[in-house]
Amino acid sequence: MNFFRRYGRGILVAFGGLGVVAAGGVWLAASFLVDLAIHVPPTARPALNPSRLGMTCEEVEFKTEDGFRISAWWLPEGGKGNPPIVVLHGLGASKAHMIDYLLFAQKEGYPVLAIDFRGHGTSDPSLTSIGFYESRDVKAAMKFVRGRGAGDPVLWGTSMGAVSALLAAAEDGSVAGVIADAPFDTYRNTIRHHAKLMYGLSEFPLITLAMPMIEERAKFNVDEVDALKAAARIRAPMLVMAAERDHRMEPSMVRRIYEKAAGPKEFWIIPGEGHEARNFGDDFRNHIRAFLQRLRICPGV
Repeated sequence: MNFFRRYGRGILVAFGGLGVVAAGGVWLAASFLVDLAIHVPPTARPALNPSRLGMTCEEVEFKTEDGFRISAWWLPEGGKGNPPIVVLHGLGASKAHMIDYLLFAQKEGYPVLAIDFRGHGTSDPSLTSIGFYESRDVKAAMKFVRGRGAGDPVLWGTSMGAVSALLAAAEDGSVAGVIADAPFDTYRNTIRHHAKLMYGLSEFPLITLAMPMIEERAKFNVDEVDALKAAARIRAPMLVMAAERDHRMEPSMVRRIYEKAAGPKEFWIIPGEGHEARNFGDDFRNHIRAFLQRLRICPGV
């Protein structure tokens, strides 16, 4: 009893101090996760330009509605009646990573525009919202191809690019079609999933604490990055693809986006492949080709 009378106050103060330190540690850990979520990861860009592969390519720039400069490649050659294709890369990549997409589109006779999202490639620097602000880049790209007289585009995006395509298409209402390869369903779910997958973290307390910090630092509402709600508003034909070995955007999750799509739709699981990187094998090319041909045969569907 004398011990607690003599030292009890000090023990309580010590435990209180430990609580403050622990809380500070949790805050720092959450802040670290926020930095991972909103900063574009550094990635080496292939030093390759479509013109070196024999394609007619214009290096162009245009501005988004909120004033960001977007760098792009415009390859205008294409067959009559073929809609332009806007190619949209994933987080940390750039238009230079999408050369196979450009080669395919041009070989099939489609004009194509490949962009660097804000914060990527040679576009203006920016934090990433993995879809919210990037959808504005997509809308600016759509405005560009229409301004060139190419008509309503097909949006072909992978991962973050697929989510950005869905968000932009839902707002625009006049796209010719959407190819969404490995999109995530919602911002909240993908942050939770990746935190657990990559770092073994449960939602509480770090993810719960990180979400409002993300919104404060990056200045957007995370709940507006919702591919499920976007798909439900899209009436244009949609090809939704998942990869059999993709542990980041698992086929069961991607399928939920397909199920929400309001217009003509197709779901395909790419056999034997993982996240984003595509080998452009025969099955892959045939699925893309068949989808695009249906758009050409049935414009405006």
